Amino acid sequence: MPCAGPGQSTTALHSPFVPDSQYLDWRYDRQQEYDWTELFFNYGNSLATATVAIMGFGFSDAEYIAYSNASTQLGIAQGFVTLHPDLGLRNLRLQAKVGSFWDKYGMAGEYDAGAYDTYMFGRTHQTGETLEATYTFSDVTLRLSHGIGTRAEQIAFTQLQAGNPTLPSGSENNYPGFTLLQHLHAGVSYKKMVDVNAHYLSSWAQDYRAVGVSNGALTDGQIQVYGAEARIKPGDIGGRLYVAYSHIQATNPQAVGPLVEAVHSLGGGNYEAGNGILDNFLGCSAPAPGTTTTNTIGGFCETTQNSLGATRGAIDTVEIQYDYSFGALYRKLATGEAFWGNGWNATLSLFGMYSAVSSSLTTQQTGSSLQGDGVKKLKYGGDLVIAPLPWLGFGARADFVQPTNVDSSQNFFVISPKVMFHTQWVTHEEITLWYSHYAYGSGVLPQPPNGVTNPNMGMGASGPFPPDQNTVGLKATFWW
Repeated sequence: MPCAGPGQSTTALHSPFVPDSQYLDWRYDRQQEYDWTELFFNYGNSLATATVAIMGFGFSDAEYIAYSNASTQLGIAQGFVTLHPDLGLRNLRLQAKVGSFWDKYGMAGEYDAGAYDTYMFGRTHQTGETLEATYTFSDVTLRLSHGIGTRAEQIAFTQLQAGNPTLPSGSENNYPGFTLLQHLHAGVSYKKMVDVNAHYLSSWAQDYRAVGVSNGALTDGQIQVYGAEARIKPGDIGGRLYVAYSHIQATNPQAVGPLVEAVHSLGGGNYEAGNGILDNFLGCSAPAPGTTTTNTIGGFCETTQNSLGATRGAIDTVEIQYDYSFGALYRKLATGEAFWGNGWNATLSLFGMYSAVSSSLTTQQTGSSLQGDGVKKLKYGGDLVIAPLPWLGFGARADFVQPTNVDSSQNFFVISPKVMFHTQWVTHEEITLWYSHYAYGSGVLPQPPNGVTNPNMGMGASGPFPPDQNTVGLKATFWW
């Protein structure tokens, strides 16, 4: 720290200042994961099950507690009833969920959201219902599901909430309105070798309270997500391939609430509404001529009150992930038997994502080279893990991230050697110690608040601060 004063250390210690730590940001690469806990409680019988989920992050005993981070304690985040009636038909199964719950579509991993921890078509944040039918004959399984849902309006701290029935004014923040959802999915599987699915999700709002009307914002909006995915696992030694294509089509997305989470984006977004497709892809324009922004990452989105999101746009995304087990290959060749994880193993994962943006705003209008018409994004990487002993594993993950083709100074590379500890070969816990080294382009900034200018200029350093080149992390994971 070259600006250190008398009696001040030249080495600053802090939580990581990095660009890839926010999973609702396209630059996220799962190298720096933060804390997260969820508990699901189930009670029921063969025909019906009740589920309650408690979730949270930002463990309050180790962090400060204030109004600004109270929302990290999600509390009872989900509660729903699942019906699975006995139809008396061996090949046909029905399942219905009613309540507040997540549905997840487009997960690249075998058991989770994959190397980038995102959903190609959507994770729904809703209250509603989903009905699914599954029919099996011989080695083929057919699936069809449909659902509807809602997300409450985010009209907070406005005259309407206070009981004063007035229209929103241009001086109020941009909040999305009451948002609705319908979604349809169809899929077919052959044994456990091939699984193909098609998805369609549409979320929309037509609530006049959604955003200020005097600044020209439109209160009716829609976001559609559709596409297809395939999972291919050709036998014990062929590895596992996931490939997916999704298309997001948006009209006035600023009015649409955070109901569908797709491709690192939650709803439409913009100021006070979360990291949505406007913040990651389409961009926002200045609220008035002559307005400027110092946020080269978010542009006018998120940082400028009453900025106007793009009125239309589209995002085309392709994701690929390939996982291979050399332990499975060795045992198949040596003994002819399948490998179930009870022994040494070496695994390699290769992955990548590409997104192309079409927007009603140019990069000059959005104030950021990461948002706007013609922007193309690319990231790829690999993860190698070797487990020679029941209690020990080690490896490294590397990622290259190009968040825009317009400005190469936004590119960065990160490599992370790591050591993992567990109690046996097949287990439910893992402790990971890792070190990350970054190489940045000259324009890369860390996530807010460290990557933007602090408006409280009289309260110390104003920022933005440079990103860290080296970080160290330790995490413990347990699942059951």
